[in-house]
Amino acid sequence: MNTSPTLNEPVNTEMNFPAEEYRARVQRTQEEMVKHDLPVLLLHQPENIYYLSGLHGVGYFSYHALAVPGSGDPVLILRDVEVPAAQSTSWVKSHATYSDVADPLAAWLDTARRALEGLGSAEGRVGVDDHSWFLTPERRTVLQRVLCDASVVAEPRIVDHLRLIKSPREIDYLRGASRLVEAGMHAGIEAIALGVTERQIANEVWSALVKGGSPAMGLGGVITSGNRTNLIHGGYSDRRLERGDTVYFELNGLHQHYWARLMRTAIVGQPSAEQQHIAETIIRVQDDAIALMRPGTPASVIDRACREPLLATGLRKTYTNRSGYSLGLNYRPSAGEFIREFVPGVEWVLEPGMVFHMLMMAAGMGFSETVLVTEQGPERLTCMERKLFSCT
Repeated sequence: MNTSPTLNEPVNTEMNFPAEEYRARVQRTQEEMVKHDLPVLLLHQPENIYYLSGLHGVGYFSYHALAVPGSGDPVLILRDVEVPAAQSTSWVKSHATYSDVADPLAAWLDTARRALEGLGSAEGRVGVDDHSWFLTPERRTVLQRVLCDASVVAEPRIVDHLRLIKSPREIDYLRGASRLVEAGMHAGIEAIALGVTERQIANEVWSALVKGGSPAMGLGGVITSGNRTNLIHGGYSDRRLERGDTVYFELNGLHQHYWARLMRTAIVGQPSAEQQHIAETIIRVQDDAIALMRPGTPASVIDRACREPLLATGLRKTYTNRSGYSLGLNYRPSAGEFIREFVPGVEWVLEPGMVFHMLMMAAGMGFSETVLVTEQGPERLTCMERKLFSCT
């Protein structure tokens, strides 16, 4: 493992949190590891690696992991060409690296083995994040093979659950992300006009996001119109807007890897009485549900407050999707944390510091907010006007 700086290396020039905050997160993780009899964790989920180490970049197509011992500092396991990124973005100084070779899988996981040996943890129980999209079945099988003296077991999503309660700095980043997504939404709505294509609207949205500071990975989102609004995750097309069309947006704002999300709907021209009624009904039901988002409230109460009144209106015959999900630190391809979700039968309760994307769709229209749970109740981090927009 490389533990000493090299000449002229960048040192922590792009860390998004103070080292003390990262160390406190590691300490809380280690306290949970003791409770679950896990001497070491080997984490692969990019969000969790970032949360504990600060490492961020786009190199996760190759094997990256973080070995967290029961005490002491973690070790980053990464491709050797990513070391400068680690030196710039992370407080973790110990690196186990590999080079590009003909048999990359063997090299990756042998490097993980060396890292664990260096921590004295290549035997006994090794907790891994089986839920991670980046720990494929193939990688897990080979990992158990190279760790022949260890028992590789699923860890109980320790870091995921710690991430649910946001720190003050995390909330500040989410406020920044909220301002970004609002700027993108305003630009998209202002671009709506008869004969304009969805692609032209997207150009204005992405331009506003980039000018506002969003990185490229934050430029995904949903922009659909007319009969395409039934595509819940539809991208923009070359369809031209017609009078009376519904235009549906679900956009992202991204600041320091923290995401805010926002849905709004607009009409090309003046909305009909029916369109106005649908929008006002969705907004009223959702407003009532968000008002209940106070600490100690069971998630099932919130979910029913979203689901049952909307079904009672007849605007939807079924309601099979989530009514909300946890939001915050996120990498692609996930659209949200999804550590906590508002669905029928959930048993968890709301706590201060949790952040959620609360969404509601019906009849081709959608409205959503990024909501923070505080001691005083819900706070909308996205503050854009809640209405059906009319674009002439």
